[in-house]
Amino acid sequence: MATTVKTWPTGGTVTLTYTGQGNNPIVVATDDNPTDVARSMVVTVETTAGSPVQTATFTVSQAAGPNFRLKNGTAFVTKGSDFFNVKT
Repeated sequence: MATTVKTWPTGGTVTLTYTGQGNNPIVVATDDNPTDVARSMVVTVETTAGSPVQTATFTVSQAAGPNFRLKNGTAFVTKGSDFFNVKT
């Protein structure tokens, strides 16, 4: 099993785990997005054996986090995760 951890520029990490050989999937896990802006990261993987070296590139994308935050920085989520509007 191979695991790589990459850091988002806006904080938090992305963990990529590959558990096999060949076309087995790469499992992607990430921290919650602490910002109200969506973010993405380009990841390149390459073979570690054989010739020529094979590479593949993909993009990890994450939606924006909630934009209503409490004083301590945690997201405000209503019961049932309902949405609400604020008039200005």
